[in-house]
Amino acid sequence: MQKKLSQTPIIICCDRNEEQVRLKALIAKEFENIFECKLNDFEKVLEREPDAYVIIGWLQPNAELRLIIEACRARCYPLLVIVKQLNSNDINRLPERWDYVLMPSDSEFCLIPWLQHSFHLHQSVQGYELKIQDLSNRLEERKLIEKAKGLLMKMNNVDEDSAYRAMRQSAMKSSLSLGQVARNLLQTLEALE
Repeated sequence: MQKKLSQTPIIICCDRNEEQVRLKALIAKEFENIFECKLNDFEKVLEREPDAYVIIGWLQPNAELRLIIEACRARCYPLLVIVKQLNSNDINRLPERWDYVLMPSDSEFCLIPWLQHSFHLHQSVQGYELKIQDLSNRLEERKLIEKAKGLLMKMNNVDEDSAYRAMRQSAMKSSLSLGQVARNLLQTLEALE
């Protein structure tokens, strides 16, 4: 983290006033910038505080809580969700991807380590998502290369190695990636058909 945790803005959104007061009291000694809001102001506060951590205090999982979690995920906010009532049926009301920390409201734990954990969990999930996206992009590029290679083999009656070498030479001469050469080749061949 670039700045000290105590200087990080904290957004607290609760469905009950007493929970909002309780959560603020638990972190007020440690944080300088605490923003409290209700659900109807949540989006506005998120827009104003792009670097904040979010603490949500809710009675039990429901559609509203799910929307809040999704909004935090879409905007890449570290999130700590504190619920008062949680039973086995409620688990289905929560998003499947666990890139946030969920804890019961009756726990006596200090919230600071849990906020830090939510940040690290969030960073970790984002890192995995980037890796997955990179691997997906590579796989798609590989598919294009194989398709272009197959077309070259068919059209020029050459073996696989010769088609691949021709594409590599074209990539080196044009300073393009092999994937871009394959894309260009496929576009050209489609235009000719």
